Amino acid sequence: MRKPERKTPKYIGPDTSSRTDKMSRAEIKGRFDQEVASLYSQRDPVWLPDFRYMFGLIPQLIRPYIQKDSVVLDIGAGTGNLSRSVLEVFSEVKAVLMDFSSNMLSAAPKVLSQFEGRFDTIVADFIEADLGTGIYSAIVSSFAIHHCRGNAEYAELYERIEKAIASTGIFVCCDVVAGANSEMTLQNEREWVSFLGQQGLSKDEADRILSNYHVEDSPIDLWTHLQLLKGAGFNSVEVAWKRSNFAVYVGIK
Repeated sequence: MRKPERKTPKYIGPDTSSRTDKMSRAEIKGRFDQEVASLYSQRDPVWLPDFRYMFGLIPQLIRPYIQKDSVVLDIGAGTGNLSRSVLEVFSEVKAVLMDFSSNMLSAAPKVLSQFEGRFDTIVADFIEADLGTGIYSAIVSSFAIHHCRGNAEYAELYERIEKAIASTGIFVCCDVVAGANSEMTLQNEREWVSFLGQQGLSKDEADRILSNYHVEDSPIDLWTHLQLLKGAGFNSVEVAWKRSNFAVYVGIK
């Protein structure tokens, strides 16, 4: 029996092929405020390898720290895709979704419609926002923290995340990461481009995704992430999964 042809959604990011400088935070926010929010609500986005595995892993990583009536903060939550994966697994958990784009968050009530009364949304930039003290059993994030610029900004964010987590809790991040050096970064990106081709994207589409990635995101290598998490006060750090330039890593209090 012939396998049904998979339709690949159009990537609607800006054309940045002639740009060499990094996008400002205001430009990034403007992009997401103009995007089609539903594009980021898919359970199988064609441009992300092992997406379901990554998102399925996160609830399992936070499970030991979840109790009845736990609250989980999702930073850079977008349309609520990751929060959906958490709420599906834990029936007595509440999620708080924080994102700087009201456009992205506007799709969350639809994405999380089956969890009415179990989530709140906050329009705020997690890079600058006060996350509180000792509030959350877990803080999670997917494909958002890469918008930090430089180690100092990552470090300051991790300090606020550590402060916001209860005395026993966990931070889990699913994101793009740089390689250990420039050669490894290039190799990881080649693997990603190869994956995009296997998914049916044209060379032009793959080049556009990679161009956007280079000017919008500022990923750092996993070793640096782990060092910064340790410096922020987390007792244990770990890489839970990695494929090319995608990874899931944790900080545990």
